[in-house]
Amino acid sequence: MIRLPPCIALTILIALPQVHAGELPKTEPEAVGFSAAKLADLKPALQKLVDEGKISGGVTLAARHGKVACVIPFGYRDLAAKTPMTEDTIFAIASMTKPVTCAAVLRLVDDGVIGLDDPVEKFLPELKALRVLGDPQQDTKEAVATVPVKRSVTVRDLLSQTAGFAYGALTAGGDRLGRSYAKAKVHEQGQKTIAELVNRLAQVPLAHQPGEGWTYGYSHDVLGRLVEASTGQSFADYLRSTILGPLDMHDTSFSVPDAKWERMATIYQAEDDGTLTPIARTYGSETYFSGGSGLFSTARDYSRFAQMLLNGGELDGRRILKPETVAAMTTNQIGEHSAFGGRKYGLGLGLLLEPGPDGQDSVLVRYYWGGVYSTHFWVDPRHDLLGITMTQMLPTDQGEANRVFHMGVNDAIEK
Repeated sequence: MIRLPPCIALTILIALPQVHAGELPKTEPEAVGFSAAKLADLKPALQKLVDEGKISGGVTLAARHGKVACVIPFGYRDLAAKTPMTEDTIFAIASMTKPVTCAAVLRLVDDGVIGLDDPVEKFLPELKALRVLGDPQQDTKEAVATVPVKRSVTVRDLLSQTAGFAYGALTAGGDRLGRSYAKAKVHEQGQKTIAELVNRLAQVPLAHQPGEGWTYGYSHDVLGRLVEASTGQSFADYLRSTILGPLDMHDTSFSVPDAKWERMATIYQAEDDGTLTPIARTYGSETYFSGGSGLFSTARDYSRFAQMLLNGGELDGRRILKPETVAAMTTNQIGEHSAFGGRKYGLGLGLLLEPGPDGQDSVLVRYYWGGVYSTHFWVDPRHDLLGITMTQMLPTDQGEANRVFHMGVNDAIEK
């Protein structure tokens, strides 16, 4: 067994006599088939990105066979104050909220409250008369052309992002969608609830007919509102009672309480001249619960969510989702359509697939997702492995910390 100097061993978590409540067990890397030396090389590799001024810092975590083999805090929460990153640093995870939202909705499916193929208008009648972006030749100065939907948007469409809800001008055909979104004030700051957002989305066209494309957008915010309408609870309360509470994700929420502010990482924008400019900090909202981008979390908390998925819907003896539900989340739900990078998408998760015996991309290599502020997670079922990368940088993936960590973890697998 390789023995490491104390300074390096601080980043490689040795086995502990007891596991604290709500913690994944911690182990020596060799016990779960990693090279301890190669994992130890990751901290200087990540710190180099900080020293070169590419990123401010971050926290990474890798777990295998249900046990945490390494947690690496590096760099700074705040560059000006030189506040170091710590394992419990809180990050704005933006779109990494989406898989959590999908899990919450699928819990309702498991419980028989809603069905995957239920029309959304069954719960949200304001979405009954949706229309779709039409022929641009028929646009007027006042409005873009639209046509009726061929069928209702379903819960499955929302979960798989095939409903057609977009992020306005950020989408293909976005100039035209952007006009509609601006007119309906979809992006306007100061909306108090997701009910307000959904009412505004009801006024704008879908990017395409339901089920006839894959579009990144507000589907998960609509899902949050669907939860409220079908349960009578706020989305935050339902999420806490069914996902965050049972998984003991005690640092994950839509708003960061005052007592935890000092643990938050500052978000930075990388400028063209190489400097990193801090972005005005937000502490979230106590009334606007965005299912698409609203959560704050830690590497530790999100690893518990990822481990639940890797376990087929269970953690610490608590069943969160049925195994067949997790299987559906990690199965291609978009047919011949493509998500980012030409890849496939399940229910809330990006999928990396490789060809099976029939030559079709049907064998799951890993599932994953990330957030705009350069947070990432991935799960590799074949190696019983999960990884978390938390940084707070714009543009997305600035510094490529996730690539450095992911490649390093894969290279450290010995058996």
